[in-house]
Amino acid sequence: MLTHPGRHIGDSWFFIDGDTAHCFYLACPLGVPRHSDWTIEHAVSRDLTEWRLCGTVVHKGGMGEWDSGCIATGSVLRHEERFWMAYTGNWSGPQPGVGLAVSDDLHHWQKISGGPFTSIDERFYEPVSREWRHIPQWRDPFLFRHDDWIYHYVCATRRDGPPRHRGTLGTARTRDMKSWEVVPPPQIEPVVEELECPQLLRAGDGLYHLVFFALPQWFASHEAAGGDAPTSYAMVAPSPFGPFRLVGDGRVLPLDYPVQPLAAQVVRWKEGPYLIGTLPDDHKGDSLCDPIPLEFTAAGVKVRRPTSTGIEI
Repeated sequence: MLTHPGRHIGDSWFFIDGDTAHCFYLACPLGVPRHSDWTIEHAVSRDLTEWRLCGTVVHKGGMGEWDSGCIATGSVLRHEERFWMAYTGNWSGPQPGVGLAVSDDLHHWQKISGGPFTSIDERFYEPVSREWRHIPQWRDPFLFRHDDWIYHYVCATRRDGPPRHRGTLGTARTRDMKSWEVVPPPQIEPVVEELECPQLLRAGDGLYHLVFFALPQWFASHEAAGGDAPTSYAMVAPSPFGPFRLVGDGRVLPLDYPVQPLAAQVVRWKEGPYLIGTLPDDHKGDSLCDPIPLEFTAAGVKVRRPTSTGIEI
């Protein structure tokens, strides 16, 4: 379990390099409100359970810089022997965008000047969400490679349909990590207002799984939310661009699971995928949960339950 004494812990994302797991996570001092002054911190582990804190790797920008507001969630991808981090700047507005930092060793990062590299393109995306939270949605970039392009998905809002049906994936692409083109969103079943911290994963059977975090009140119907607690959901598609559909209620963790981490991410580690997310606790201190074993199924990403013999399936 990862803890950071004296700090709130927010969202996290991961990169596996050989036998080392690198965790990047948001943190801010206990004396300030959550979501108001995040930095991006770094920790490493050899087992996803015991973590060594390595320090701050990205700060918000200074006065006059594009990311001088609160920064937020990102992801890491290796490209041409370097490591690239996409991260959110000014996450709640007025002009959220995606910036980039680069590293040669995953420990030392330098922001790329010229950001933001993507932001809301009003040809395809709503400038301000109309329902639960009246803020511009363009955050939590997830980087992935397909064919000759590198793409990112972000939490975004499409322009058409009832407000609680407009949650989508803001999509942009590049060939060189410098020149980005915002393109229309993929096909997403219109069931939810926000898809926070989206993550695209391909299973061994060729299916694509879209994992995201949502609050029940963001769904078009309570039945679609599958419960009252915020949690992770997964959609399934035959391609990385959809059509993504919920199977059943889409929940990754069942209602009776002992923990429901916030903004959890799937980590592909050695013998299988695992889920890790934030457990906020104002009394004992925030933490990232120990890894929860998962499996890919035709119904989406699901928790692996132990058998009666204690062997996981």
